[in-house]
Amino acid sequence: MTFLAPLTQADTRMATILVVDDMEANRAVLARRLEKFGFEVISVSSGAAALAHVAKALPDIILLDYMMPQMNGIEVLHELRGNFATQEVPVIMVTARAEAEVTIEALEAGADDYVTKPIDFDVLRARIETQLTKCKGAHQLKRANAALDERVTLRSMALADLEGELAQEIKLRQALERQLANMSALPGEPQASETNGAGRQISPALPAMLAEMEERFDSFFAAITSGRTPNLAQMAEFKSLIARCRRGAA
Repeated sequence: MTFLAPLTQADTRMATILVVDDMEANRAVLARRLEKFGFEVISVSSGAAALAHVAKALPDIILLDYMMPQMNGIEVLHELRGNFATQEVPVIMVTARAEAEVTIEALEAGADDYVTKPIDFDVLRARIETQLTKCKGAHQLKRANAALDERVTLRSMALADLEGELAQEIKLRQALERQLANMSALPGEPQASETNGAGRQISPALPAMLAEMEERFDSFFAAITSGRTPNLAQMAEFKSLIARCRRGAA
């Protein structure tokens, strides 16, 4: 179960509320009371003005009056929800009508909540803070998912690189095993351990280096099969060991 982080005073102070109402007196009362709660308030007198404002700057929440001339609250809400940039902005519908059909219409159009006039400001404050808390939790979840996606991508890239490295090292180990087998030939037989195909000496330290390489390979393989990312420092040491083996086999 995911628990939303509680809203802090800093969250409240930073929250911007856009009040949309065609009545100046209503806007003044809402602004005065909400500012006392610590919110920053911007008010506009029409649905068109609200849409023009959100096109320039998104508020944290919108208080939208239901009954307005020219463009009512439902029409404004449809515009907000139809725009990708504004579709997730919380909207609380403010209405003087308490009929069930009005509430249903607002919620179906995409309102997150509603309050009726005359407004109980303690209830309004609680509903605003509930919406802000939900938004805060949603943003935290998005950031966590983005961080997880980044870690998965980095791990996949590391494993892909390691897979190519291990494929090369398997080939090298097989070649070294063949040389080690030649070094263990019976007395009297040609000792490939003494020279390679070009007649140069092969390092007698190859068996120990090969054993160490095999041990490190097994460690990397166990890490991959268990879903862990191998230690990068160990991978660097492994490559250094490979280089030594190549020099010994040259």
